[in-house]
Amino acid sequence: MSPNTDGSATCNLATAFQPVFSLTHGRLVGHEALLRASDADGRPIPPNLLFDGLPNHHARADLDVRAVRQHLQAYVAMGKRDTSEWLLLNLHPATLLESTGALHEIERALDTSGIRASRVVIEVLESPLFEDERVYPALQRLRAKGCLIALDDFGAGHSNFERVFDLAPHLVKLDRRVLMRAKQDPKALRILQRMVSLLQECGALVLVEGIETLQGAHIALTCDADFVQGYYFGRPQPTTLAREDGSEALDAAWSSFDEAQSRKDDRWRESMALHCDRLRLASIALAAGVPLSEACADFLAAPNASMCYLLDDQGRQLADIAFRDDAAREGLQRSEQFEPLHNSAGARWSRRQYFRRAVSFPGSVQLTRPYLTLQGGWMCLTGSIAFELEGRTAILCGDLRVHVPAEDLP
Repeated sequence: MSPNTDGSATCNLATAFQPVFSLTHGRLVGHEALLRASDADGRPIPPNLLFDGLPNHHARADLDVRAVRQHLQAYVAMGKRDTSEWLLLNLHPATLLESTGALHEIERALDTSGIRASRVVIEVLESPLFEDERVYPALQRLRAKGCLIALDDFGAGHSNFERVFDLAPHLVKLDRRVLMRAKQDPKALRILQRMVSLLQECGALVLVEGIETLQGAHIALTCDADFVQGYYFGRPQPTTLAREDGSEALDAAWSSFDEAQSRKDDRWRESMALHCDRLRLASIALAAGVPLSEACADFLAAPNASMCYLLDDQGRQLADIAFRDDAAREGLQRSEQFEPLHNSAGARWSRRQYFRRAVSFPGSVQLTRPYLTLQGGWMCLTGSIAFELEGRTAILCGDLRVHVPAEDLP
């Protein structure tokens, strides 16, 4: 490797270990090794200044190799050579470029440490350098060695799911800014839930980092994340935690989350009970031959109700829409931006969750999560119920405008 010309080679390096917990197991499963640097006089050097001051990829690779050696030595000194936990090590994509010669040094450091490769997680920072195809063979070498691969800071500026498909990481760490936005915006929280689900469907485990408060812990639980990390659960420190340590915060988060979830479920059932009962009664009236608008009159008179429509067993719309009142119809007609979608006669809704779930659970009202309706461009949720109509299955759907407080949504 090339000599370092930026002065970072003369700084003193130390390791701080931050615990990582499994939400499902309720215990510690590993530590991330974080670099701590100081100058010759013992004054700490902020990590951003240390890394930002590096002049080129070779300097970054030199520092990463030094850091890996330091972390492995510190971990072994903690008696962790034969551990059943993970050690998370950070590498910049530049370090993995063949021209730096760093990959061989990292492999040798892993071999020398005696730590099983299967206990080492290589975290690679999301970066435009992933566009350099030489990064992937290097990661495949480390994967073949037995290391796990993690994609760090996913959700930041350079993130994309194509990289997840190409890299197939074992673990994806979500950028802390994703969590911060989810704390402030209910829509961002719903997007975060979908992001976690999609990453898991891609074959990756998901870690939410940067959790500093109980609210952040609740968000991670709400999103069904696999792992958590942050000051709320444990700050970086020179020593590792014992396996049984640090579970108090996790237990407290689970306990308060379960209580809050139970209260939210009760509020949700209470707020939706009227709509569900009236939609069920409307289906009974339709089965008895009552016209759609008359059968759905009580449902449409309920708060937030906007429209009802009827589907056949293939999901095709059978009749015209029954609106809450003339004002609702006019409101739909006035949303000129969505005018190409206003006429839904014969539309097929068989792909929609409200159709599939109603068919799977006939006679029971099903409720969706909020979504943007094609009918007029507003946020709504749909109740649906499957019933027998003239010897065939029909599905009655009722849309509700979303005015329910975000904290009361399921």
